Amino acid sequence: MTSKQGGNSLIEKLTAAGSGLQEGPIAPQLLRLTIPMLLGISSMMIASLIDTWYVGQIGTVELAAMTLTFPFVMALTSLSMGLGIGATSIISRTVGGGGTEKAQLIATHTLVLVVVFVAIIVSVGFAGVETVLMSLGAQEELLPIAIKYTYITLIGVPVLAIPMVGSMMLRAFNDVRTPAIIMMAGAGLQVLLAPVLIWGIGNWEGYGVYGSAWAFVWSRVVVAVFALYMFKVRGFIQVIKSWREFCNSSYEVLKLALPSIGSQMLMPLSMYLVMMLVASYENHVVAAFGVVTRIEALALMVIMALSSSMGPFVGQNFGAQRIDRIKSALQLCYRFCLVWGVLLAGVFFLWGADIVALFRDDAGVIGVAQEFFLIVPITMGLMSVSMISSSTFVAYGNPVPSMVTSITRMFLLLIPFCYLLEHFLGYQGIFLAMALTNVFSGVIAYTWLKARTAKHERNISTSQKPIPEIAEPADWLSESQ
Repeated sequence: MTSKQGGNSLIEKLTAAGSGLQEGPIAPQLLRLTIPMLLGISSMMIASLIDTWYVGQIGTVELAAMTLTFPFVMALTSLSMGLGIGATSIISRTVGGGGTEKAQLIATHTLVLVVVFVAIIVSVGFAGVETVLMSLGAQEELLPIAIKYTYITLIGVPVLAIPMVGSMMLRAFNDVRTPAIIMMAGAGLQVLLAPVLIWGIGNWEGYGVYGSAWAFVWSRVVVAVFALYMFKVRGFIQVIKSWREFCNSSYEVLKLALPSIGSQMLMPLSMYLVMMLVASYENHVVAAFGVVTRIEALALMVIMALSSSMGPFVGQNFGAQRIDRIKSALQLCYRFCLVWGVLLAGVFFLWGADIVALFRDDAGVIGVAQEFFLIVPITMGLMSVSMISSSTFVAYGNPVPSMVTSITRMFLLLIPFCYLLEHFLGYQGIFLAMALTNVFSGVIAYTWLKARTAKHERNISTSQKPIPEIAEPADWLSESQ
């Protein structure tokens, strides 16, 4: 049996096992998709928090400097995620329509696109690190640490991007276990390597705060090797025999990926603008902001896993024109989001200070974090609704509403609110701005998606295809000529 035949056999078994996404009880199916993703995402988030704890033991200055690097590195990884989101949308709808081999070919072409994009991204990143970080206006002692930390982290971006995008595509084929293993392995290695590289072993004193960045790099190198092997087994690594087929797949992926990249990039860009405000305050405020935003991300990992699961579920049911199942799934998700938000608010109100003290037992840091927990968590439920809605828009093959919603969230709500309220209330105004943004963006996303879903339902009832056609190889090239 050839490698490609073996890959096809495995993928066919996975897609056959996952055909129940288009029939049967919805809640168990969403649970089956979500749990492995939750394990993977939670392991990465926990690793990030443990890493923050390690750096917090070194000092407040180091923790604040590490915080400054978040928006920059997040922006670079968001570009890769955009490609994965675009490819996943196409692949899940193609699989839903029975085109497994075509979907594998799209996956192969997407991995090549990732390599090209990442090479460009990292080159630009190395050139712009100092300019970006210096423009934050942070206190002078933080900058040398933040710049060097970012340079090291950038080395790991390429080996993070390929497993990330490939794992997203595997889920479109109903393989939920392999992506979870890839993410958990990377997180576990990072946690094990970090203390050795930070504090050293024996007579070797380690790299200090920079050991945290090196742990990220080396853990991702090891995982990338394993991921590439798994992608080959699944038939994602094939010989590209036709330039026209590659161009056609790239065109289709980029049609969805570019708006998705735009949406993904808005978050780190807005974080950068918010960080410019936060960086002007004392180091304990900057450090507290870094801790609470990571804790917030960990708290939302369940919603991240659920929204990621909606991609293949909605894509396959949309391909089968089962809008009724999509509507039922959305209602389940929305109810869960609101209940989860209330639970998080209660946990942070009661134990938020104790959680922060685990990372940095500094009265100033804990005090700022408590103020954040009193204002922001109660609105996380509506923020979660917005996340579910954005994932569904992309799964429909229409990422523009998701991008417009992100633009509205960041530039019409968050940034104006932050700069206005910070002027009157200080850094507490930034926290209030984040809460108000969560409320308004959640309502907007819910309302828009409800209208779009109703439109697709009407199209089906009048025998119109709601799914944008994916061109056959070389169609668009021939038409352009």
